[in-house]
Amino acid sequence: MIVTYVPQRTDRSVRYSFSDEIVTATIGGVSDTFDFSELPDGEAAGIISTLDPCPVLSARRVDGELHVTLLRAIGPRPSDPAEIDAWRRLWTDVEEVV
Repeated sequence: MIVTYVPQRTDRSVRYSFSDEIVTATIGGVSDTFDFSELPDGEAAGIISTLDPCPVLSARRVDGELHVTLLRAIGPRPSDPAEIDAWRRLWTDVEEVV
């Protein structure tokens, strides 16, 4: 599974766990599970979540490989100047293989 994280400014944290082609997202102690194991080649339509906002922006299978785009929650700009550069780097899309 190839996961792309897209930054979003929010005060809420989002945690993800992965098992095969299943993504579990947790926001504020509430979890929702997204099972993409049956997704055929193409784009998943209408991903719905009990979480607000839905942390899964998109899911698609390309030549059998699953690509998922998830929100990456970013907190407020830090007041400590030493932390600014690390905070700014969070605003870049990140891709990883899970």
